[in-house]
Amino acid sequence: MTNYKLEFRHRPKFSEPIEERHKKFVEKLSRLGKPWDLAGAVEVPDIEGELVFSFSLNKLLPNGIKGRIAYSFRSEKYLDDDAQFDDSLYIEFSNAKVDYSDLLKRIFPAYTDAFGAYRAALHDWSITRSDWPAVVAACDATKKDVNGRDGVFRINAANYFDEELCLRAFGKSPQEIINCLNGHVEEVSELGGGVLIVLSYTPLSTSGITTAGERLREILVG
Repeated sequence: MTNYKLEFRHRPKFSEPIEERHKKFVEKLSRLGKPWDLAGAVEVPDIEGELVFSFSLNKLLPNGIKGRIAYSFRSEKYLDDDAQFDDSLYIEFSNAKVDYSDLLKRIFPAYTDAFGAYRAALHDWSITRSDWPAVVAACDATKKDVNGRDGVFRINAANYFDEELCLRAFGKSPQEIINCLNGHVEEVSELGGGVLIVLSYTPLSTSGITTAGERLREILVG
């Protein structure tokens, strides 16, 4: 059984309070309806003195699915242009507990938009975990955030990159990426000014995701 993890990352602005960002997020999800609308999501308390505030979404998500959201402290002196300062949202599940096609066609784009994500992905967690040593080594060697705000280390089963990340990671606009990958994946399209890339709307094997992701990356950086 494959373990998947949805990841959504947002660049916080010190001028946008956490309470305001969280309210917008939940309001935008309301159009999804149950059980994905996070109805009843907790109000965010004052986190003065804390650098990160996080809380579980387990009781709000469908049965057997786990989630956690984290917001970074808003301060011009604290926030920097690095993924360690991101707001983040993770949702974990196995492929036996969700409608995979519905997740990628409806839920993934809706959460990407609602969270204001600059990048989002559906990970096969065994791949992401095995990539970690190489990601750390690449960050150390380049002094860049190669799998955060500066780059894309791997193209996953489903992906979203905003315009800024497209330019930093591949030196290409979203439309140029669409032109490059058209015909090579089941879907590549514009979403919120960025690009949505879905390898397949049916689950692929771990090796299938790895092979396809590496081939697409070669197309984009070649």
